[in-house]
Amino acid sequence: MEKKLLQYTLRQYIRGELSEENSRAFLSYIKSGEDRILLQELIQDVLDDPVDQGLLQDPELLAILDNTWEQLHRQINKPKTKPMWSRKTIGAVAATVIGILFVGWWTFSGVQHKVLRQSTAEVISPGKQSATLTLANGKQIHLQETMDGQIADEMGIKISKSNDGQLIYEVGKNIDGDTGHHILSTTKGETYRIKLPDGTQVWLNAASALKYPMRFALKGKREVELTGEAYFEVAKDIRHPFVVQTAGQQIEVLGTHFNVNSYSDEPALRTTLLEGRVEVSSHHQKLRLLPGQQSSLSSNGVLKLQQVDTAPVVAWINHEFMFDDDDIESVMRKIARWYKVDVIYQGKKTTEKFGGGISRFDDVRQVLNLLEKTGAVHFRIEGKTLYVLP
Repeated sequence: MEKKLLQYTLRQYIRGELSEENSRAFLSYIKSGEDRILLQELIQDVLDDPVDQGLLQDPELLAILDNTWEQLHRQINKPKTKPMWSRKTIGAVAATVIGILFVGWWTFSGVQHKVLRQSTAEVISPGKQSATLTLANGKQIHLQETMDGQIADEMGIKISKSNDGQLIYEVGKNIDGDTGHHILSTTKGETYRIKLPDGTQVWLNAASALKYPMRFALKGKREVELTGEAYFEVAKDIRHPFVVQTAGQQIEVLGTHFNVNSYSDEPALRTTLLEGRVEVSSHHQKLRLLPGQQSSLSSNGVLKLQQVDTAPVVAWINHEFMFDDDDIESVMRKIARWYKVDVIYQGKKTTEKFGGGISRFDDVRQVLNLLEKTGAVHFRIEGKTLYVLP
């Protein structure tokens, strides 16, 4: 490539203006090693930061390119997120696709700060799109191991798995009687999406479970039970309100978009409304939410209402971490659920608040290194355990 063409392509890539096909070609070109010196100079110009001379030859870093293919279509043309913490030049790039590639390289070998050491015997991988479906007869289907297409036909209700990783129900017209319940569950490091029999779409976060009837028609209400976290886009049905039951709380809607965080290890049970209206009730307390509002049910049973920025709340459905003035314990709970790790605090916990965003498909070391750059916290990795140090 001539220098001007390469420079133009690099800038297009950073801005997310390349098509998926052209982005794949560009990444393949980078990996080929051609024009390596010129490319280093251009990256340095764009990021205003020095480039390690061995950067484009490190096999461990080149492996990031291979891991990028699967997630590339999810990153192209996405809205840019907030830059990550304090490093403005690299942070600005981290908000785009190239952050997955180049910023990851810097955290591996370019930045001179405390290095995270991890046993080669234990690999901490990001989460994946997977879940387990438990049928009414008790049979379990592990969705990651199941081919796309129809996966079950129970009592005349067909269940299919789409090629974009979604569970879809089709209910026949002549179905009579009670058809029972299904349960969709995720472990730590798993997430999944489902289209319920009434057309409602649900994104299920890690370490969560959703119990729902195979058929809503016989019920006066469309009622589901949730543990953990889920985002709902409820299909409108004036005659049949949609009800979400969680521990100590009930949410009732007709058709709307909202997020429910009901993890047992969180300090409060939070319901956040993005569109429409919902009514949240608990122990004779009731709140009606408008878009941009969040209810929180504390451990002592008090229900409160506040205005919030909804973007960080639902960032997880776009495969991102987004922190907004979060304390270290809140940050680490999210990391622990997604990367399937144990977290141990040593010494005094920092009181600093953290903000910024980064892809959930990044290596855990990239996330921790960016947190370390604030100077407020340090980490040590031993196997599948993260030690949080002052």
